[in-house]
Amino acid sequence: MGKSISFKKAIAHTAVVVALGFGGSNLYAASNVNGVIAGDVSVGNATVTVTNESTGFVRTVQTNADGDYVIPSLPVGQYKVTISKDGYQTYTREVRVAIGTRANIDANLVEEGVETVTVTSSRVRLDTSTSESALNITEAELDVLPVGRNVTAVALLAPGTLQGDSAFGNLPSFGGATVGENAYYINGFNVTNFRNGLGGSTIPFEFYEAFQVKTGGYSAEFGRSTGGVVNAVTKSGTNEFEWGVDFYWQPDSLREGRRDIVRPSDGTVLTDNSQDEDDFKNAVIHASGAIVEDTLFFYALYNPNDNETQDLVSGGSQIQRGTNDDAFWGAKLDWQISANHLLEYTGFSDGSSSEFVTTDLDGSNPRIAFQNAGGDNHILSYTGQFGDLGVRALYGESEYDRTAYSALDGNPLIIDIRGGVRRDLGNWANGLVGTSKDEKDAFRLDFDWYLGDHQLRFGFDEENYTASDLQQYSGGVYWLYNDDAGSSTGENVRERFYFNGGDFDTKSRALYIEDIWTLGDVTLSLGLRNEYFDNKNANGNTFTKIDDQLAPRLGMAWDIHGDGSAKLFANYGRYHLPVATNTNVRLAGSEFFTEQYLELEGLNADDSPIIGAPLGPVSVFGNGEVADERSIVNQNLDPMYQDEYSIGYEMAFENNVTAGVQFIRRDLKSTLEDVAIDAAVLDWAAENGLTQTVDGEDPADVWGGFHQYVLTNPGQDMRIYLPEFEQFADLSAEQLGYPESTRKYNAIKFDFQRPWDGDWALQGSYVWSQSYGNNEGFVRSDNGQDDAGLTTLFDQPGLLDGAYGYLPNDRRHTLKLFGRFGLADEWQLSYNFLWQSGRPVNAFGVHPTDAFAAAYGAESFYDNGVLVPRGSRGRTPSIKELDLGLQYQPHWGEDYALTFRLDMFNAWTTDTYREVVETAETDSGNPNPNYLTPTSYQSPSTVRVGFSVNF
Repeated sequence: MGKSISFKKAIAHTAVVVALGFGGSNLYAASNVNGVIAGDVSVGNATVTVTNESTGFVRTVQTNADGDYVIPSLPVGQYKVTISKDGYQTYTREVRVAIGTRANIDANLVEEGVETVTVTSSRVRLDTSTSESALNITEAELDVLPVGRNVTAVALLAPGTLQGDSAFGNLPSFGGATVGENAYYINGFNVTNFRNGLGGSTIPFEFYEAFQVKTGGYSAEFGRSTGGVVNAVTKSGTNEFEWGVDFYWQPDSLREGRRDIVRPSDGTVLTDNSQDEDDFKNAVIHASGAIVEDTLFFYALYNPNDNETQDLVSGGSQIQRGTNDDAFWGAKLDWQISANHLLEYTGFSDGSSSEFVTTDLDGSNPRIAFQNAGGDNHILSYTGQFGDLGVRALYGESEYDRTAYSALDGNPLIIDIRGGVRRDLGNWANGLVGTSKDEKDAFRLDFDWYLGDHQLRFGFDEENYTASDLQQYSGGVYWLYNDDAGSSTGENVRERFYFNGGDFDTKSRALYIEDIWTLGDVTLSLGLRNEYFDNKNANGNTFTKIDDQLAPRLGMAWDIHGDGSAKLFANYGRYHLPVATNTNVRLAGSEFFTEQYLELEGLNADDSPIIGAPLGPVSVFGNGEVADERSIVNQNLDPMYQDEYSIGYEMAFENNVTAGVQFIRRDLKSTLEDVAIDAAVLDWAAENGLTQTVDGEDPADVWGGFHQYVLTNPGQDMRIYLPEFEQFADLSAEQLGYPESTRKYNAIKFDFQRPWDGDWALQGSYVWSQSYGNNEGFVRSDNGQDDAGLTTLFDQPGLLDGAYGYLPNDRRHTLKLFGRFGLADEWQLSYNFLWQSGRPVNAFGVHPTDAFAAAYGAESFYDNGVLVPRGSRGRTPSIKELDLGLQYQPHWGEDYALTFRLDMFNAWTTDTYREVVETAETDSGNPNPNYLTPTSYQSPSTVRVGFSVNF
C-alpha cells in the first residue's frame, strides 16, 4: 500500500513539474495506433494544415512564436502538409504517417515576390524524438516481398528476432526471450494468448494496414512483455468505393518433399514423410468506401479457406488427413465526427474447426477428431483532441476456443515407443480431450497533454481473463509402452491418470505516466509504469496477487547536428511479465494427476496392457482437490521482470539511406517458477521436532517422498503454508537448494535501410548476440514444454546441476537482407535472405546421485553419470535461406489494378536440420538410441502463386 501511495504522489509531482515547464513546444511522441506530424517553421504564427485527401480529413494548427508546431493523433496514412502565412509563399509537401512515429516537416517560408531556387535534399530526416528500437513496415511494402503472410514472418524481418522452436508452432523470439514473452496488438487492443503467451489472435494479411515491430526500449505505455511487441493497425475505408480479390495458392505439387526423420546410427526411419501433402488455397474478397462522404467509412473482408494436409503417423503405419475450410470475416467502421474526434469499430472472427481423419494405410479403420480454434473479437475506440489534450478510450472483447473432441474420446490413450519408434495403438483420436475456452475483456484510457516543452502521457488499462477448462486423457488413462530396462520382462508401461476442470479468472491492471521533455536538441523520455496482477483459483479465491510492480522507462535521444542527420540515443527500461493463466489451471485447479511405472507382460486384443508388478510407488502430482491457496505460492513472492539497457547511434546519408549501430543488454532479474519443496520440508520438519507428528507417521511416508509444488522466485527464501502441519514454515534459500534463476542477453546490432526509389531497395541487419544463464524463461525449448511458468527445470534442485550455459535462443550470428529491384516498367524482383549460426545442443539424462531429480527421468544435465553442462555438446549447423519473388503489374486497364505474383521459398533448396533429440538417456538411465537425431529441418522449397485485382 505504501508503494501505491508513493506512486500516486510521483504522478502528481511529475504533473506539477511539467505544468511549470518552459514555453515553446517541439513535442511529437505518438501513440500506439496513431502518428504525429511536427516541425519547425522559419517564421512564427504560421498556419499549418494537414489533409488526407482520401477521407476528407483536415486539421489546422498555428505555429507558436518560435515557429514550432505539432499535430498529434493522426490516423496512419498519406497526408498533404500546407504551411502558409500572409506575405509569404505557401509551402506544400506530401508525407506518410506511420504507427507510433513522428514525421518531421520543417519549412523555410520565403516572402512573396522573392524568386527562389529550390534545393531538394535526398537525405531523410531521422526521428530524433525516440530512443526505442522498432521496424515500421506497411502491408503494401510486404506485398512485394517473398515472406509468409503472417505476423511471425513480419516480426522475423526485424533485427534481433529469431524463429522459435517448432514445438511451439510458428512464433518469434525477441532478444533472447522465449516465444511466450511477446505482446501482440491489433488497433490498440491486446490480442495476446493470455493462457501461456504463445501468439495471439490471427487475421488475414490483407486486413492489415501497417505493422510496428518493437524489439526494445518501448515506452511505459506498453507492458506485459519481456520479449517484444508486434503492434498493428487494420485498413479503413475512404471516400472512393473500392473492391477487390486476392488469391494465393501453395500447391503440394510445387513443393519439395520433406525429409524423413532417420536415426543416424542404424538408418531406422522414425518419421516417414514420404506421403506428406500440404496444399493451401487462400482467397480474400474485400470492399471499402464511404457510407457518408468525408464522415463515415467502412472496410469489409471475407476470407474463405481451403487447407489440406496429409502426414504419415504412428511410425508410418497410419496416415492422417487434415482439412480446414472455415471462413474468416472482418469489418472496420470509422466515424470521422470532426477533425478532432474519431470513433472506430473493429470486428473479426478467426474461429475455425479442423477435422483430422486417421486411417490405416489402406484407408481402413478411420478415426475422426475435431479441434477448434479462435473466436469472435470486437474493439471499440474513441480518439479525441481537445486543444492541447488528446484522449483515446478503448474497449475490447475476445474469445478463443481450444476444444478438442471425437466420438472416440471414451477410448484409452495408448502410445508404444518400444524400439525407439512411436506407434499409436488402440482406438483413440485426441490424446487430451474436453472443452477449453478463453475469454477476455479489456478497457484502456490514454491521454496526451502538451504543456510547453513537455508532452505528458499517462493512462490506465485493465484486462480481465477467464479460462474455462475441463480436460482429461482420452478414456481417462494414458498408457505408454517402453522397452527400457528396469523390469523382469524388459518392458514396462507408464500409467498416467489426469483430470482437471474449472473456471479461472485473472485480472491485470496498469497505470503509467511519461514525460517527454524537449531540451533543445535533446529529448528525454521519463516514464514510470505500475502493474498489478490478480490470479484466482478454481474456487474463485486469489492465490497470487502482485501489485506495485514499478517499472521505470528512461530514454534519451540527441539530435547531434540539430538537423535530424545523426542521432545518439540511450535507453533503460524495466519490463514485467504477468503470471500466465496456465498457472491458474495447472497449479490452482482441481487437478488429479498420478503416474506409476509397472511391468508390461503383454497386450490384450484391444492393445490395452497386461499389467504386472509395480516398478515403483505412485507419484501423486495432484490429488483432485483445489489446494489451499496459501500452500502453493510463496507468501513473499516478487514479480517476474527484466531490465534492459541500450545505447546506439544512427545516421542519415544521401539517397535517403540510413544506418545505425546499437548495443543491447538484457538481464532477467526475477523469474516465477514452480518448485518442489520435498527435501526442504523434510529438513524443516526434523529441525522442528515434527518427524512423527503427522497422524503418527513419518512425513516422508505421508507424502511418499513428494511434497507440494510452490510458485516462487527460485533462489530466494520462502514462507509457505504446510497443510500437513497446519502452520507456515519459513524455508531459507539454502534449505530449498535452488540457485537463482538467470538469463542474460548481450547483442551488437548493425542495421541499414535504402528505401524504394523506383529502381531498387535494400534493408537489413547483422546482429551478434549471446543468450546465457540457467533458465530460458517463460516456456522451455529444449524439451518443448509450453507450461508457461511451470516448466520442469526448477522442479528439483538437482535438475539445475550443470544448467548454466548458453540457452536455446543463443544464435551468435544473424544476417538478414531483404528488398527488391525494378526489372522493367511492369516487373519487379524481390528477395529475402537469412544466414544464421546454429544453436547449442544439450545432453539430458538421469541424475546419478539426487534421488528426487532422478525421479523425473531424463531431465538432468547428465549422460552416463557424467555432468554435461548446458550447451556443451556442440551446436546445430548454420542455416541459410533465400526466398525470391517475381511481381508483374500489367497496365491493361485504367479502371482496375492487376498484379500477378510468383514466390519461391528456400530457393536454394537447403535442408539443414534446426533441432535434434537432446535426451541422451531413457528415463531409466539407458542410452537413448535416438540421441542427436535431427527432429526439425528447414522448410522444403515451396512455390506460392497469387494474383490480386482491385477496382
